Amino acid sequence: MPCHALPTAVYTTVPTERCLNLLETPDQGTLRIHDTTVTAPGFSRAQARDLRRHTGMVFQSHNLFKNRTALQNVTDPQTFGPKKVAGDVAEEKARQLLASVGITGRTVEQYPVTLSGGQQQRVSIARALAVEPDVLLFDEPTSALDPELVGEVLQVMRALADASTTMVVVTHEMAFARDVANRVVFMDGGYVVEEGTPQQVLLNPQQARTQQFLSDTRSEAPHARPKPPDGDGDLHVELPAG
Repeated sequence: MPCHALPTAVYTTVPTERCLNLLETPDQGTLRIHDTTVTAPGFSRAQARDLRRHTGMVFQSHNLFKNRTALQNVTDPQTFGPKKVAGDVAEEKARQLLASVGITGRTVEQYPVTLSGGQQQRVSIARALAVEPDVLLFDEPTSALDPELVGEVLQVMRALADASTTMVVVTHEMAFARDVANRVVFMDGGYVVEEGTPQQVLLNPQQARTQQFLSDTRSEAPHARPKPPDGDGDLHVELPAG
């Protein structure tokens, strides 16, 4: 399963990922995931719902329900979603998914406000996985985190890639994109500047804008090494089978 990384030179008012699952309406074009195809403009709400059922979204700012615990945030999409999973089955799966991203013990019963940014983003990843999506969409998943917490989220995402999870990731983490992605698309101002394999785009870019961007990112100070997640002990990611 592929991992597509979309390094972006500038932030845009309409993020790419929000268009991919139709949270924002594209001006034109075609989206196709498996047997579901949506063409803009002119698609219906029913078509949008069908497309979203194939995707799981991990937002930049977590977007967890503040009045629900970590466990409930992962259980609710199963019980209230299209599949209407039974409560006990949904809770068991939610605990497995949370454990797979390093959220265990009493932490699963905590509310988002008591969790670190890294923990909240890992809960968000577990929530996206709970609906068994065909594609996981990541909208700058580490940009809102303190540098010390970036590593623990990227570690989970690497495990997802190792488990053959299809992902589309908007990111400024060039080392992650180089090591994990199957294909890289460099965008600037909403336009595709260059695309290809990580080796082609990130190690041997042909476009001057890509070269400039990569030169600027290399000159930035590297992230601090991640510390062990608070309350979880050592982070050990092991995704459940199936």
